[in-house]
Amino acid sequence: MGTSSSSKGSGSKQPMVPPWADDQPGTPVPKAPPKRFQAFRTSFGKYLKSGDPGDLKRSLGHYARTATGGSGVGPRRFGSVYNAGGDFYEVLKSLGGDGGAAADRGLSKDSLAGEPLDVVCQRLAEALAPDNGDADRIREAIDEAMLEVLGEGDFDPASLDDETVDRIMGEYLSQTVFQEIVEEVGGSWANAPDDKRTSAAEAELLELIRVVVDKNLGPKLTDGKSITKSEVHRFMRETVVEVWKEWESFDE
Repeated sequence: MGTSSSSKGSGSKQPMVPPWADDQPGTPVPKAPPKRFQAFRTSFGKYLKSGDPGDLKRSLGHYARTATGGSGVGPRRFGSVYNAGGDFYEVLKSLGGDGGAAADRGLSKDSLAGEPLDVVCQRLAEALAPDNGDADRIREAIDEAMLEVLGEGDFDPASLDDETVDRIMGEYLSQTVFQEIVEEVGGSWANAPDDKRTSAAEAELLELIRVVVDKNLGPKLTDGKSITKSEVHRFMRETVVEVWKEWESFDE
């Protein structure tokens, strides 16, 4: 879980939204303020030492408000995630159905059936990940989401009913937000007294993200209507905005 052992995090001079990740290209991006990650990383470091959920919430408040520019800017950073997510949804629904849309991407339903799940995850991730700086994050999110919801063993396309696909999509979005934060904590991970505390902090962070994502994305996917991949893109974008708004409300 996570990438805490290898990530140094972004520097203050890097743009608030990388051009290749921006889901609102052409809209001006605010200039990054100096030391924009400092309060976030300091609070997260305190959380790693204390285990206090209040410190975790304070760190996420700083992350949403200052490090990423608030709900009007931060969610723009996930453009590749939204695009790949719409495609991921379409492929999963196809594999649970006639297989046509999946086959168009070289993912034959018959060839995947009965294969080890980790092999299927790898094939889906390679087919759906973009050719940009978010490729690894999206590959990992697809892999983690499939394994978390479907478990281990061989892949059975019949398992991809509507409820299961919706759960996978919620986990996919949660994993991408989780990875973003884990990476941006950077060197503050060194404040954890040991590996056990690091693992516990990652698990607590991921669960907090899952709760708010499920609260906002779940009802949009399960309203009983037929959903297109463009709607999934929009639903995920709206969900990330709500996540940021909730975190912005956390006390400084």
